Amino acid sequence: MLLRRVREHLGACCFGIVLLTTVPELAVAQTPDLRPGNFELGLYGGASYGADNFRPMGGVNLSYSLPKLLLPYAEFSYFPALIRNYSTPQVKYLISSRIEDFHAGVHVRILPHESRVVPYGVVGFGVLASHTTGTDTVIGCSACAVATYDQSGTDPAVNFGAGLRVYHTSYLGYRVEYKLYRPLSGQFTNFFSKVEGGIFFQFGSH
Repeated sequence: MLLRRVREHLGACCFGIVLLTTVPELAVAQTPDLRPGNFELGLYGGASYGADNFRPMGGVNLSYSLPKLLLPYAEFSYFPALIRNYSTPQVKYLISSRIEDFHAGVHVRILPHESRVVPYGVVGFGVLASHTTGTDTVIGCSACAVATYDQSGTDPAVNFGAGLRVYHTSYLGYRVEYKLYRPLSGQFTNFFSKVEGGIFFQFGSH
């Protein structure tokens, strides 16, 4: 079953890469500045699904251009705490959990032609910091004690995916990205996906 889920996500990722490499050129009059030594500061928002349920998120990243094909980066994402309510015939659960993601990796640019539209692949490694609180209440038992718990963890995770940059000018652009995460330990150990979009500002050796 695990291998089937991985294949499903890999299929979506591969489809995204094929789609990105076939997007028609938005403009060819102005070629983006992809020289080594450029920095990119990005702001983004998006959502994830699969860690426990749907989660909105936002974050910031900073990248540095090496040769044209490679763009190392560091990224921070914040998933705000959301309250989850669910019940069984015996117990009512109330859970609140927040997640912070910090990781570094590399974007590998795919340059089929000179264009302001630049698809890329991405792979990264980092940590997921989580903090979960909750209460368990036995239904129909007023004399039973309410169980409470508070759990925190900082666990390693790997991720990979694909994205697309659109350079509006040599200083400003837009980015969309899909990534698949695999936590290696902790309370969130399932594969989960993240979709994000935002803007970035390029500066450096123009």
